[in-house]
Amino acid sequence: MAANKSNPAMDFLLDSLRANRDAVYKDVAAEAGKKKLKVYPIMWGRAKTLLGIVKMAPRGKGKAARAKAAAAPAAAAPTAPKRGPGRPRKSTKPARSAKAASPSFDGTIESIVAAVKSSEQSRSRYRAALERIRSIVSDCLG
Repeated sequence: MAANKSNPAMDFLLDSLRANRDAVYKDVAAEAGKKKLKVYPIMWGRAKTLLGIVKMAPRGKGKAARAKAAAAPAAAAPTAPKRGPGRPRKSTKPARSAKAASPSFDGTIESIVAAVKSSEQSRSRYRAALERIRSIVSDCLG
């Protein structure tokens, strides 16, 4: 088992933060440079966390944990993700089969035929109106 080794740069950061909790990284890094210690910003954040100056998020809740959970075998029944507020629930009805779709298919054809007939009637009315307009214009012009 590895012994708990001391890092002089980390010890220096911890001592500096204990002395002055409001210290700035730039100043402390400059002092560490004078003592020939290499200090990185990640070490600064870790030292602040160790002293309780800043809070640290719980470990094991990030992207890697979600990816690992997604790759785990789906032993449990998969559940749908929760929908946002105001969104309707997903329908639990199964999709219709081809046989169940045939009665609505007949109704669809009938509605298409009715739409075509009404458009034909409208077309004939508009054509008659245009013929009247043409005859009036031709009488005026000539």
